[in-house]
Amino acid sequence: MSENKVLGVSDIVLMNIVAILSIRQIPNVAPYGASSVILWILAALGLFVPLAMVCGELSTGWPKEGGIFVWVREAYGPRIGWMCAFLFICCCVLFFPMMLQFMMTTIAFCFNESLAANKVFIGVSSIIIFWILTFMNIYGMEWTKKINNFGALFGVIVPGIVLILLALYWVASGHPMQTDYQTAANWVPNLGKWSTIVFLSSMMFAFAGMEVSPMIAGRCKDPQKDFPRAIFISAIIIVGIYILGTIALNTIFPANDANIIAGIMQGMKMASVNLGVPWLLPLMGILIAIGALGQINSWLVGPIYMLNVANSEQNVLGTKINEMHPKYNTPAFALIIEAILVSVFCLSTFVSPSMEAAYWTLTALNTLCYFIPYLMMFSAFYILRKKFPEVKRSFKIPGKVLPIILPAMGFISILFAIILLFVPPDQIDLGNLLVYELQIAGGGVLFALIGDILYQRALKKNRQGGNQTAA
Repeated sequence: MSENKVLGVSDIVLMNIVAILSIRQIPNVAPYGASSVILWILAALGLFVPLAMVCGELSTGWPKEGGIFVWVREAYGPRIGWMCAFLFICCCVLFFPMMLQFMMTTIAFCFNESLAANKVFIGVSSIIIFWILTFMNIYGMEWTKKINNFGALFGVIVPGIVLILLALYWVASGHPMQTDYQTAANWVPNLGKWSTIVFLSSMMFAFAGMEVSPMIAGRCKDPQKDFPRAIFISAIIIVGIYILGTIALNTIFPANDANIIAGIMQGMKMASVNLGVPWLLPLMGILIAIGALGQINSWLVGPIYMLNVANSEQNVLGTKINEMHPKYNTPAFALIIEAILVSVFCLSTFVSPSMEAAYWTLTALNTLCYFIPYLMMFSAFYILRKKFPEVKRSFKIPGKVLPIILPAMGFISILFAIILLFVPPDQIDLGNLLVYELQIAGGGVLFALIGDILYQRALKKNRQGGNQTAA
């Protein structure tokens, strides 16, 4: 057996859980009570399985550094490939302020609840934390492995287990469920109301990240059997924890009162008071903050390397963006630029009607920039199958029907999720509806225009310099 063919089902399952599962997604869905169970399942079927299967085939056919950028470039050419990479980077720039807000709100809620709603405190502290992480990544990256592993264990798995066990103890000790799960009608989501299904976009984003684990599909002992099996097991575990975590939160805290940012901590506060365990609130706050910090840190440098691969073809952003630190061999200049942009978006908390509005707006923009490359990837799957049938894929979507249905299902689900972004949820005061929709649509168009203008400018400059490359 080849030395590289050593990974089994359990290895892929663990990779999926670490890459995808996030405790912060639970408060997003908790306001829908019992109907959240059906919504979680719909989101998983609509995106999780199609995304995993498509990424699995493409990553084993084109196992090159750059990932999704390489797949889209091979299908559509360097211009669209660059756009895909650029929007992915924009997504990360928006993702960091969102996660920082979640982390700082969680910490503040533990020690001073009023600080959790203080926009200036959350914004400034988020900026400080991100700059500290940036400099730590510039001056050495060995420590990041330990933080990421520590964050996955104590920031995701442990608090998830504690939340579920706490709900069981809550019921066992005679406390009533705070949310009605006994009425059968409450289990059926009202898909006829846009305001009811708008959170589907956020729920689908909770399953994003499958483009990470398929990168190892080619190293499986038997990818044709092991990878689909691992996806199935991962889906059960991840969806199961999301569903059980949501039910657990609704058990100890009313669904109608759950806050999309501080919902977990609201439940912990109620449980700590009613069960007489005052240490529970700060403990869970610290654990969840560790998970958020680890997730931020794990995404801090990786996308920069993808940008370097995309940038190197046309030098769209110049050669300096690809320069590595002379001593630490880290992309210092690119990290500094990233930190500046993240700081600007952290300041969005100052101009939003509320912390919830700032968080949701960043979530919507983040989802838009993240999902557009997914649309490119799902459509690229068909083109690559037709254009490069001779390319060997150690994993292929089995059968004749599934390779047609699954990418289409993923594409439609993503498109549906994008449409939902423009329908604000009733639970959040986002101010003027038109302004909100212009922020989302305008932000997406602006990012795309900036990316294309930069590409065309670089192409023209390269042609003038005698370096002609087809667009």
